[in-house]
Amino acid sequence: MKKSIVALCVLGLIGSLLVAPASAGKKKKVKPVATTLYFHGPKPLGEADGAEWLTSLGGPPLTTLTPAEPVDAFPKSQALGNPALNTQCTGLPTGFPTFQGPLTGTILGDAKITASFISPPGTVTARIWVDVPNFSCNDGYVEPASEVVVDVPPGQSEVEIVFEQLNLTANHWVLVELLGSGATYPGRLLYDSPDAATRLEFNCVPASGKSCA
Repeated sequence: MKKSIVALCVLGLIGSLLVAPASAGKKKKVKPVATTLYFHGPKPLGEADGAEWLTSLGGPPLTTLTPAEPVDAFPKSQALGNPALNTQCTGLPTGFPTFQGPLTGTILGDAKITASFISPPGTVTARIWVDVPNFSCNDGYVEPASEVVVDVPPGQSEVEIVFEQLNLTANHWVLVELLGSGATYPGRLLYDSPDAATRLEFNCVPASGKSCA
């Protein structure tokens, strides 16, 4: 009887040793986190931010994407068309609304911009990139990870722009750009106010921790 008990104990111990390494080797699957990045800018007119960016010899745009909700009473704005500037650029803060924010993780599924406009009827092109060399043009232009064209109704409106089925891993940042339907299109993007809370929303698997942003 004692021998049987000892044998069972030994078998149990061996079984636990065999199972333990297998279970220890399994990594917990990280779930995507719902992420919202709001469009922000330091000045009432985004054109002024773009001019300051140019005189400071480039670098990240002054217009940013962050999780902080807007609090300003009045929205900031920027023109969506500029006759003097090249549309074949990987973001261009002097010409079109260009927003960049830190991001470390993988965007999975649809990403949606909810954008506020004041404009005549027209169309707007939205582009998204991650970790690209900023503001390269012509031969250096990097095709966006996704590009979407949407109709914009007249007056003040809120329009959803959806980049479908993305699988983008960012080690540094995410960059978005909005362009009007023509070089002289007089529409404007409104942002950085609770009444014009233009934002980018997506699910993201963090590279580490609990957040991508």
